[in-house]
Amino acid sequence: MPETSSPTVWRRWLAFELTRLRKEAGLDQKDVARALRCTVGKVSYYETAERPVVVRDLDEVLLPLYNVPDAKWPVYLQAAKDSRRKGWWESYSADALPSWFSLFVGLEQGASQMRIYEGQAVPGLLQTKEYAAAFARRGTAERADDEIDRHVELRMARQAVLRREPDPLRLWAVLDEAVLRRVVGSRAVMADQLRHLAAMARSPKITVQVIPYDKGAHPGMTGPFTILGFPWSADPGVSYVEHRNGGLYLEQPHEIEAHTVAFDHLRVLAASPEESARMIGDAAEEYA
Repeated sequence: MPETSSPTVWRRWLAFELTRLRKEAGLDQKDVARALRCTVGKVSYYETAERPVVVRDLDEVLLPLYNVPDAKWPVYLQAAKDSRRKGWWESYSADALPSWFSLFVGLEQGASQMRIYEGQAVPGLLQTKEYAAAFARRGTAERADDEIDRHVELRMARQAVLRREPDPLRLWAVLDEAVLRRVVGSRAVMADQLRHLAAMARSPKITVQVIPYDKGAHPGMTGPFTILGFPWSADPGVSYVEHRNGGLYLEQPHEIEAHTVAFDHLRVLAASPEESARMIGDAAEEYA
């Protein structure tokens, strides 16, 4: 079972477990729907984490149906209860956190590792407050100052996952050199941001690499992406690609493999973490 406080990830874990238990019991979704006296659609929602599992369904029908040993019931029942709780991020209004991105934050907060490629901007988890505000102000969304403040507050709150105890998020970021060269906010904001980026990269759980311009064309030129991994082996993870009005959550094996292969190529092309740190430090001094 995972160690996480994210209800999104509890739903995900329970969905995988219910699918596994059903198959091991030799049942199909129609059998389960008949036992629950519901539609097959409801069973499918449970097994895809689109809806949290009703605790009574689990207690009175599913666990007995799947012949789950009594000693393991508390784990599943607690997971179902935790999956129905509200994540701290869900208190934010839609202008600061649209529904399509709320899912990503829930996954991010419960992930064990993230691999990120960015070609234009410092990843959100590594941004300073001033950089995040300047970035939000220059976006296409017409935000008032108070909306920008809430946006930045949320971004800073998300970064707590890097300091999570006992298991902080393992983050590996590969950046195009353009990230260092594009001035966001001002030269002073950029100097502070790059110093912060260099400091974060010294964390044992954070790796930052930069792809120099002279490496030419590379697989990341089609756009940024994120690969999320979770703390149990049965979950293959999620590839996430954001666009202007939403995000794509890619979970098919071939989709995850394609992004994993691309990331592996990018980290090989990139400068080493040590050389990347020097590039980041030199760029910070140029802005200063």
